[in-house]
Amino acid sequence: MDILSILEELEDIVDRGAKIPMTGKVLVDDEAILELIDKVRAALPEELNQAKWVTKERERILEDARAESDKLVEQGRTYLSKLVEESEVVRLAQEQAEEIVGQAKQVAGEIRNGARAYADDVLGKIEGSLLNVADRLKRDREELARTAPDNRE
Repeated sequence: MDILSILEELEDIVDRGAKIPMTGKVLVDDEAILELIDKVRAALPEELNQAKWVTKERERILEDARAESDKLVEQGRTYLSKLVEESEVVRLAQEQAEEIVGQAKQVAGEIRNGARAYADDVLGKIEGSLLNVADRLKRDREELARTAPDNRE
């Protein structure tokens, strides 16, 4: 029996005890209480052994974690030194990337300007055609008005 269950049994005995009116006191079976106290004393060494085991296990886990941490730190240092050696390659790659991006922006600007010029040219031609059509419509209406019989009769 573990200590928690013994304590629960002790609590049950107190809860079931006869209440003394107006005092808040409870009458309990002293033999049952003393028997449970003996059980607690008997169970304590087992509980203490379990607590010691938990403590040892905790220390072992912490030591494993420290070893793993040291291993990861060493791996990080190795990786960092490799990165430092490769930093020149990275710098050159960044310069090349910046140059490529600059060229791409320049080409994109040229394409954008060309597209605007083309659109302006097409719109200008359409505008000219529409003006010609509008002019032709105006002349046709004027001619129609001149040739129409006089509606005053």
